[in-house]
Amino acid sequence: MIGRVLNGRYKLLERIGAGGMAIVYLGKDKLLDRKVAIKVLQPQFADNKKAVRRFNHEAKAVASLSHPNIVNIFDIGQEDNLHYIVMEYITGYDLKEVLKKQGRLELDRAVKITKGVCRALIKAHRNNIVHCDIKPHNILLTEDDTVKVTDFGIAQAVTDATMAQTSSILGSAHYLSPEQAEGKKVSTKSDIYSLGIVLYELVTGEVPFGGESSVSIALKHVEEEPPSPKKRNADIPDKLKEIILRAMAKETKDRYNSAAEMLRDLKEVSNDLDTAQRVSNQETMVISRDKINSKEENQDLEDDSKVASKEENNEKGRGLFFTLGIIGLILTIVLGTGYYFLMDYLTVPKVTVPNIIKKDLQEAKEELEKKGLRFDIYYKTYSNRVAQDHIISQSPQSGSVVRKNRIIEVVVSKGAKLVKVPNLTNKTLRYAKVSLSKSALKLGTITKKYSNQVPEEQVISQTPKAKTKVESNTKVQLVVSKGRKPKKVIVPSVVGLRKEEGISKLRERNLILGQIINKKSLNYLKGEIIAQQPSAGSKLMEGSTVKLIVSSGIRNPYNAQVKTSVVRTYIPPGQKREVKIVVKDDNGRRIVYQKVHQPKDRIEKQIITVGSAIIRVYIDGRLNIEKRL
Repeated sequence: MIGRVLNGRYKLLERIGAGGMAIVYLGKDKLLDRKVAIKVLQPQFADNKKAVRRFNHEAKAVASLSHPNIVNIFDIGQEDNLHYIVMEYITGYDLKEVLKKQGRLELDRAVKITKGVCRALIKAHRNNIVHCDIKPHNILLTEDDTVKVTDFGIAQAVTDATMAQTSSILGSAHYLSPEQAEGKKVSTKSDIYSLGIVLYELVTGEVPFGGESSVSIALKHVEEEPPSPKKRNADIPDKLKEIILRAMAKETKDRYNSAAEMLRDLKEVSNDLDTAQRVSNQETMVISRDKINSKEENQDLEDDSKVASKEENNEKGRGLFFTLGIIGLILTIVLGTGYYFLMDYLTVPKVTVPNIIKKDLQEAKEELEKKGLRFDIYYKTYSNRVAQDHIISQSPQSGSVVRKNRIIEVVVSKGAKLVKVPNLTNKTLRYAKVSLSKSALKLGTITKKYSNQVPEEQVISQTPKAKTKVESNTKVQLVVSKGRKPKKVIVPSVVGLRKEEGISKLRERNLILGQIINKKSLNYLKGEIIAQQPSAGSKLMEGSTVKLIVSSGIRNPYNAQVKTSVVRTYIPPGQKREVKIVVKDDNGRRIVYQKVHQPKDRIEKQIITVGSAIIRVYIDGRLNIEKRL
């Protein structure tokens, strides 16, 4: 593969990584003369429709997201049977490598990285995409520590994510949300849980749950509470511990409502950590300055003792007392002012935050003002469940006890997002499903009808019509072709034909081969059709099945010689006559032919016998020919 150029543009330079389904190469975009990362689906999955669909889904999911904390997708392609994705090339490490080398991270760095992932999730979630596999392996760090989230291979649209995943558990066991572990519905809050696990690992150096197998770990996510991160790292502030445990809540209703809400709390912790660091630095500076001053003063005293008089020493003492007095006065003022502001804060009355979710802006504002609280719009977003200019969520949540004048931040609905319905007529059903998903619409009821104009599995009509503007997640109903309406045909006679000839004759009438039964025969050689069901001349709908009984060879109980003879006879002029041929051989006596013929008919029949045999031909019951073999 190294050195291969894909579609005349992307040259594979070296292998830089591999996963369960794909191999990642460092490549060169010959057109734009830049380095790129090229993810290639492994050859053994090229014919696996599910694997190809998941591989292409990653590209389509991320291609719609442009964000500094998400790895960019440049191109999607296929050459022969090789599927590939061209991505932004990141020089750096994935977070799992960093943890292996360094162990747990400094608190401020851990929080900074988590904030970057939050920003990536905010972008994805606002585009109705759930990542479903947030873990350190999928978080890249550039050389300047910028976060890049990658591998949206099992990401899903929120509309699809609300479906139960019964066939498999998606995601990696150590970072699975409880709902993923149980194969239940996933949502944006599933990503928040996984990010809580990542943050836990960053600040403690360990994942909260371990086990001997993926199943045992998954069960712990569902049944066990995580150990407190402070037990594993006592330096973790209480506020940071609360963020981690809230993100990792078992019930989705107890987690953060959004990555944006989690980011706000992380910013507060980040500010606290910065403040603590500045105070620590200032204390260090004061201690150093005191040591320097002390050393200088000692030196001065030694010099003064040699030249200064007693009067000068007294003057120095008076200056020292004056300086100390000034410092004491300043400290008294500072402490007094601080005490005043502290008491002023402590005397502000506490109030309970009301529930303003789903209320309009004016009503929400008035209700908050009655409680002495202030109102601030954090951001606006589309919502199909909450009317325009009504509250989607609030922080702090209702029921929280806060002091008056606290700002309550809210997320406000911009109403339902309107999207244009794509034209699906004369398109395949598979194309229609992909197109609806890309347009943030749902596939509704599929009605199948016969059509002589539209090929099978293609769309005949749709509701709503193409180019109609509707709310996102609207269901689009489809009428899909079952192909040309079948007609009745006459079943041909295939008895006596070779199996292959019989099947070909059935296909000429658009009939399908049904069950084949092989059995020994008295009259038909191996591979010849003994009987058929339905019988020749019956009428069937096109596409119906015909059952065949095929000879597996002539029955030969004593391993005697098998002979083939031809019997010929003639019907004299006059009237119709019945012709009957009777055989007696190792298989006993049997009638092998019996039919009424017209005058002047000539009959020629191949007869198969086993061992010593007598062939008798009767016309209207009278012996006409007897042959001994």
